[in-house]
Amino acid sequence: MVNSDFNIEIIDLHWLKNEDDPTDLCAHGHLYLKIGTHIISEYETGDWTLSSTALSFLRTIENNYVKDEYSNQLLPCCGYFFIASEDQKTVIIQGCNIGIDWKIIHQDNNTIKHIFDNGYEVIIDKEKYKKKVIGFADKIEQFFNDSQTKIIPSDDFDRRGYLAFWKEWRDLRDRWK
Repeated sequence: MVNSDFNIEIIDLHWLKNEDDPTDLCAHGHLYLKIGTHIISEYETGDWTLSSTALSFLRTIENNYVKDEYSNQLLPCCGYFFIASEDQKTVIIQGCNIGIDWKIIHQDNNTIKHIFDNGYEVIIDKEKYKKKVIGFADKIEQFFNDSQTKIIPSDDFDRRGYLAFWKEWRDLRDRWK
């Protein structure tokens, strides 16, 4: 049975020190996320790195997600640094071990199954899921656009990682314009 209840809403969105710092490269905030009847996150659950969350969810529109696949959770507390792939088209976001994670598996019938550690499973219509994820990611991107221009790191490793983050983001997001 398809349960189309996938609700993702930004409660608040901010930079780490609650100031528009051009060197802060990650958007943080509280998130309301309800999948099926299960509330995954609400204000009391914690403050997450929502820019990393948005990228992870963009990936899941077309691909399965296995826990820890990108060295971070779907809802990560933090992302200390970005690691660009060799071709600099994708990124691994390395953070701490605090976060919320689960499996996301694509079904043959145009649905997506979310599987949680406690055995709870929810099947969501792929088109509805895609629309919500894109809306969420667009709000995060608008937050970046409305903020001070980011200072791209001068360190080669950090610069490549940050640029790979946005390269992957754009590649994924541009598929659904």
